Formats: sequence, structure tokens, C-alpha cells
Amino acid sequence: MEIRQITDNLTKQSITRLVLEALPDWFGIPEAREEYIAESVDKLFFCAFDADKPLGFLYLKETGRETSGQNSSNGQI
Repeated sequence: MEIRQITDNLTKQSITRLVLEALPDWFGIPEAREEYIAESVDKLFFCAFDADKPLGFLYLKETGRETSGQNSSNGQI
């Protein structure tokens, strides 16, 4: 297994779609799945591969100031 950073937005969406559609019990609501796929663009994105087959992915989504590392009032880390 190899972990690679993915920078191409179309590749991010393709990998996200492939993995999520393989998990219909967890991602069976089409609208929610499509939103998750669309949100993968422009995120820091990593994928685990077996040869050239995507196994899973991780993308980082900021959900608040505390998750970005900038939690002081002056914006310094």
C-alpha cells in the first residue's frame, strides 16, 4: 500500500466517487454523497493505493477556527 497526496481536483472527485459509491450502506443518500464529492475539490487530499487501485482517502476540511490551527485573536498560530 502507498499513500499519495492528490492535487488534481478532477482526480480527487473521481477517487471520492469511486470509494463512496462502493459503500452504499454509509453513503446511500445521493444528494449527501454528491455534496461530499463536490467538497473534495481544493482540499488537502491523500489517497491510499494498492498498485493503482484507490483503497480509501482522507481530505481535510476546516470546520472552525480551532481546526485550522489559528485560534488566537490575532490570527497567529
